[in-house]
Amino acid sequence: MSLHSTLAAHPTPLRVTIDPLPTLIGVAALLVSLGFLARGGRGSLDALRVARATATDPRSLQAGDRRVRVTGRAEIASGAHGRSDDDKEDAETLPAPFSDEQCLCCAYDVSEYRSQGKGRSWVSIDSGEAGVPFRVVVDGVGVRVDPAAADFAFGVDEDIEIAADETPPERVRRFTDAVEAVDESEMGWTLGPLTIGDDPERRYRQRVLRPGDGVTVVGDATAFPDAPVGEVKARIDGGSPFVVGDANARRTALRLVGRSAVPVVLGAVSLTVAAFALSPILGAVVG
Repeated sequence: MSLHSTLAAHPTPLRVTIDPLPTLIGVAALLVSLGFLARGGRGSLDALRVARATATDPRSLQAGDRRVRVTGRAEIASGAHGRSDDDKEDAETLPAPFSDEQCLCCAYDVSEYRSQGKGRSWVSIDSGEAGVPFRVVVDGVGVRVDPAAADFAFGVDEDIEIAADETPPERVRRFTDAVEAVDESEMGWTLGPLTIGDDPERRYRQRVLRPGDGVTVVGDATAFPDAPVGEVKARIDGGSPFVVGDANARRTALRLVGRSAVPVVLGAVSLTVAAFALSPILGAVVG
C-alpha cells in the first residue's frame, strides 16, 4: 500500500484595489446618511410618543408624571412680580417676527431663492425660535409651561415672498435691520430664466403661538410650589419628547412625521450614494 501525502491548500489572500477618492466619498456619504436617518427616526419616534401620550386632566397632574399630554387654550402666564397691569402683557409676550402682534412662542425662517446647479430652490439663510413661559388652561385650571427646551410643531402663520422690485413690509424691514444675519443686501433682477446680480427673491416665514390659541403640550411634569392661584402645583418644562403644538395631538403628531420625512429621504439618497461608492469593497467582502 502506498501512502500519498496531501499538502494543505492555503487560502488565497483577499486582494481589493481601493481607489481613495470613491472610498472617501462613500464613507462621507455613509456618515451623512446615518445622521439624516437618525434625525428622521427620532422625529418619527417623537410623533408616535405624542400620539400615545396619556391625556391628562390638569387637576390630576403631579410632579414626576412622565410623558403627559395637556390640550387646552394658551394664555399669558400670571404672577409677574413687580410689574403693573399696564406693562404685564408686553413683559410676558414676544413680538412676532414678521407681523405686528404679540405671541407666546415663535419660530421663523428666512430663505433666498438661489441657483442650485441647473435649477433653483429655496435655501435657508437664517432661522430661530423663542418662547416665554405660558399656561395651558383647561376648564378654568391652568398648567404652567416653560418652552425653553421644547420642540415647536406649529403651522405656518405668515409666508411673505419679496421679489427684487418689491418693497418689504415695514415689520419685515424692521426685522432685517435688527438681525445682522438677514440684513438686506442689494438685490438683483430676474429677466426670464436669467438672474442679474444677487438672487432677487426672499421668503420670510413665521410660525407663532398666540394667547388664546389652542395648544397641545407633551412632556414631563416637575414641581411648581409657587404656582399662582388658578394653576396647579406642577409645571411642564422638559421631557422626551417635549413638544408644543398649536393643534390637537393627532395633527401635532402628523406634523412631526412630515418634518421627519425630509431627513429620511435625504438619508436614503446618501445611503444609496455610499453603497455605490463602496460597492467594490462590499462586493469583494461578500464574494
